[in-house]
Amino acid sequence: MTPKVAKDEILVEGKIYSAENLAQSHPGGKLFVRAFAGLDASTAFLTYHRRKFPHSRAKNALKEDGEDSNNPEGWDEEYLELCRLVEKVIPRMKSFAPWYYYVKVAIILSMAVSIEYYMHKNVFYHPLLCGFLGYIFAVIGLNIQHDANHGAISRRPLVNRILGMSQNWIGGSAINWIHQHVVQHHIHTNDIDQDPDMDGGILIRINAKTPLMKFHIVQHIYFFFLLSFYGFSVVIRSLLNVIVGKHFTPMSSLFKKYRVIEVFSSVFFILRLMVFPIYQAPEIQTVLSLSLMFIVAGYYLSLFFAISHNFEGVEMNMKNAKSSSILRTQVATSSNVGGEILCFLNGGLNYQIEHHLFPRISHCHYPKIAPVVRQFCEERNIPYVHFPSVLDNINSAIKHLVFMGGNAEPFPELNTHILASKLQS
Repeated sequence: MTPKVAKDEILVEGKIYSAENLAQSHPGGKLFVRAFAGLDASTAFLTYHRRKFPHSRAKNALKEDGEDSNNPEGWDEEYLELCRLVEKVIPRMKSFAPWYYYVKVAIILSMAVSIEYYMHKNVFYHPLLCGFLGYIFAVIGLNIQHDANHGAISRRPLVNRILGMSQNWIGGSAINWIHQHVVQHHIHTNDIDQDPDMDGGILIRINAKTPLMKFHIVQHIYFFFLLSFYGFSVVIRSLLNVIVGKHFTPMSSLFKKYRVIEVFSSVFFILRLMVFPIYQAPEIQTVLSLSLMFIVAGYYLSLFFAISHNFEGVEMNMKNAKSSSILRTQVATSSNVGGEILCFLNGGLNYQIEHHLFPRISHCHYPKIAPVVRQFCEERNIPYVHFPSVLDNINSAIKHLVFMGGNAEPFPELNTHILASKLQS
């Protein structure tokens, strides 16, 4: 029986630790440990550090020396075997961002600040300029904040924290994103109960638990239109989530002081790129131009995330029905597309398989480790999906949406679980 974890504790491989004591001694920074307070961090530690948890070095934080684990025996064996192969290509201590990545960051951030300064100073909110700024915001989200908030840019936590705040600069919230993406999505990828990204609301049926409606038969058509609203929703939901301390599930109890900063940064963004431009130029063109900025930023960001986990043949998981292998679970729920050029443009998120297996490796190294991962999977008959082009990936996503929109029971193996969930509720 797995021990119960209090809100200020962390469960790692069956042992309970004080979250704050563990955070104080964590070389990668306090934030990541605090994010998992009240939860099982076994999978997180394994994928971020590529090794077993050093229980002998964390005795000062130990509260209960249990033996039971949420994960089945041998769940990490294949993964650790792959880690040893990847270690030969990218050693752990060299898996952070190379020097030229910082040049890329400087150029991207300089462009964002310069364009925005020019618009405000000259009261020039042209649709093309705002649209381009929206694209730069998307590039920041993909290339900078994503790696930073995974702790993948630098060994120094402060560097990751500062660059991670670029998520706040573009209208989101680093803390909300860490809770939603790192704590939930990465640990429970495509889990119909626990992955917030599997919640498409009533309009989009990407979750087998969502009741099938008649209009879902055409969801593959209007799905790509709805992505246009993602940019607006991020700004609004990020602010509301950090105020109430919840995104799909309650945020860590140790996140309270961070949330105060997040609220102020969200308000600052709203004043900076909503209120101030309209105050300067109270015209319909200003509103339309700013709207285009949100549409471009949100669409570009959401499109690539959506198609990477929703494609023909993708697997779904369920709570309390863990796979016998963490490696197989992550590979079967993600897909890759394109190559090195798209990796450079999109911060490596076209290599979703490698990213989900090794979230703390800088995206700059994904093209190097991808052949190793692919060969390892193919030798063990683990489905490794890599689309040649973005259009191929989109086409596969459309087929998946058609399938989900036309089948009441798309995944028969989940039916028993779904029925049990309904009866319990």
